[in-house]
Amino acid sequence: QPIWADLAGGMGLITDLGDVVGKIRQEIQDKSNLLQILSREAVLDSAAESPPLVVARVSIDDFAPLAKPKHCFPAPRHYKQLEHLRHLQGMVNLDKVVVVTGYSEVGPYGNAETRWEMEAYGEFSLEGCIELAWIMGLIKHSNGVLKSTDAMYIGWVDTKTEEPVRDTDVKACYEEYILAHTGIRLIEPELVNGYDPNKHTVLCEIQIEHDMEPFEATAEEAATFKHHGSNSVDIWENASGGSWSIRFLKGALIRMPMALQADRLVAGLVPTGWDPQCYSIPDDVVKQVDIVTCYALVATVEALVRSGIIDPYELYQYFHVSEVGDTIGSGMGSMNSIQNVFKGHHLDNEVKNDALQETFISTVQAWVNMLLMSSAGPVKPAVGACATAILSIDTAIETIQSGKARVMIAGSVDDFVEESSVEFAQMGATSNSVEEFASGRIPAEMCWPSTTTRNGFMEGQGAGIVTLMSASVAIEFGAPIYGIIAMSGTATDKQGQSVPVPGKGVLTSACEATSKDQSLRMLNFDYCRRQMERAMAALELWKQEELANLGDMVNGPLDDSVGLSAMRHAAEIEHRLHRQRRSLQDFWGNEFWKNDLEISPLCGSLAVWGLTVDDIGVASFHGTSTVANDKNESDVFNTQPKHLGRTPGHIVPIVSQKWLTGHPKGAAASFMLNGVLQSLRTGLIPGNRNADNIDKELEAYDYALYLS
Repeated sequence: QPIWADLAGGMGLITDLGDVVGKIRQEIQDKSNLLQILSREAVLDSAAESPPLVVARVSIDDFAPLAKPKHCFPAPRHYKQLEHLRHLQGMVNLDKVVVVTGYSEVGPYGNAETRWEMEAYGEFSLEGCIELAWIMGLIKHSNGVLKSTDAMYIGWVDTKTEEPVRDTDVKACYEEYILAHTGIRLIEPELVNGYDPNKHTVLCEIQIEHDMEPFEATAEEAATFKHHGSNSVDIWENASGGSWSIRFLKGALIRMPMALQADRLVAGLVPTGWDPQCYSIPDDVVKQVDIVTCYALVATVEALVRSGIIDPYELYQYFHVSEVGDTIGSGMGSMNSIQNVFKGHHLDNEVKNDALQETFISTVQAWVNMLLMSSAGPVKPAVGACATAILSIDTAIETIQSGKARVMIAGSVDDFVEESSVEFAQMGATSNSVEEFASGRIPAEMCWPSTTTRNGFMEGQGAGIVTLMSASVAIEFGAPIYGIIAMSGTATDKQGQSVPVPGKGVLTSACEATSKDQSLRMLNFDYCRRQMERAMAALELWKQEELANLGDMVNGPLDDSVGLSAMRHAAEIEHRLHRQRRSLQDFWGNEFWKNDLEISPLCGSLAVWGLTVDDIGVASFHGTSTVANDKNESDVFNTQPKHLGRTPGHIVPIVSQKWLTGHPKGAAASFMLNGVLQSLRTGLIPGNRNADNIDKELEAYDYALYLS
């Protein structure tokens, strides 16, 4: 009889067998296609390196995965995703809406994105490690024949050994060194012009008690010594001729160097090995300018790249050179150059002929314009200590809104040097490293904003730059928009006798009289829209009347001059219509709250976008970790939403970035703005990892949530 057998291997029991098998076949086919491509490429590589052709067999296992570096542009939104914002359309004058199209920094963790990785996630990604290893000079990119193997190689190599380094191996090989030489750490003399806080050099004046042994010098040198101390120096020409001898006599005063032990041993420094030539800044430029200028150049390029601009001259395909300006400033300026000018000659060191020009704060933005931007627009360098970046950005915004420029480069830069470290210590503003070590803390734990044990800020260095455009310009140019700056402002702190003591002047941003019905209506977005539409309808009627009058003008005999005149009048009508529409948008939109004593700048600028004080979702504090600042800032912040009617109990998460970066002085607000933009992009609010004991004094401020 027939024998029945199932030779299907049990496949009959599999549901959707066709789909399963089809998927497996597709995977096999994809793998086969990839191997074919790799094999063909291997043949071509072999032909290029060592003809005649040799067919190479390759395997996917021979190829390590590559890192995937990327620029984090804002995610594009589909038109339908913006349906909930449709009511805003036409309500604002886009010429006066200022947006951030690019941001950047040079700081203790390299750049803005590598700093964000550490701030938000607490570790570097593979791509972050590769970027920092390159910034720190640990690896370099090769595209040629390796010395060690005489073989063609494209990829990363170790800077010292010239050996190839796979992307996937960079984190394992270099992360430990990167972590030890980024962020807040012990001061490294090679990064701060040789300053070693363990051997803080001072010159001590001593009086010699007996004649010293003579020493040989030139005739000119001998004459200068005699000229300065005629009664305490003896000089004579040597018998051999051509040289002179000098002897200091009893009673002569001389200065001898002493090495003192400083107590500020820690700072937030740029990564070890940071080199402007790594970014292709020419050697002659590096030797001529101060290091802070190099920080600014690198940060400006990064801000432009984040704006989608790989060549600054792209701007001039869209804008006149007079429409691009610059407000880059500094708190202390080019401190290395100031050192050279004030100490170099005094110590008889070689000083460059043009060293003085590098000491000017305006020189930084001048170099940025000369070497990169080549613009002829407004230049307004900001100066304001810790507030420099705020002043720079505020000035840039006003320049755009006034129509004097359409694109502005803004931000600030500052350095860390011996003098700033010593003088901030004299003021008692910075934390005492010796005391912090005695408390059992490591350098990364020595900046404690909003905590019980905070005891001064941690000095840092770096640059922060943003590219600002009007919204209409950004749309025309096709630039990404990372955020809208709805309001900016600065304020002084009334009467006082101490410059650094914190005050409450910025409360004026929430200043408003008791609200009346009219002001409340003005804060109602629907009310403003109705008024705008009514005014726009009247404006359209005016246009029709003007065009009708123009029609009467051409009803008679026509010739070329009449036709041209009519065209000019029609164009003029459209131009006036456009300007009047913009004026209406200013009156009912952008600027309805200005000069209205019953509407605060903070409430008014939020209302322009249909928002209220309840919509504030995060606040980035200056958070210097000084006893006075953190309490004062918390008080100011808590008073503003309380006065403006924020819902009780509706807390705002607080970001205190300086626990990670230290205080870069002038660049501080730029770093903070960058962090807020990154929070908007990712939806993440980073905490303060050093905040394990929030000061009980701050419990009084109900609206602030101090994150750990």
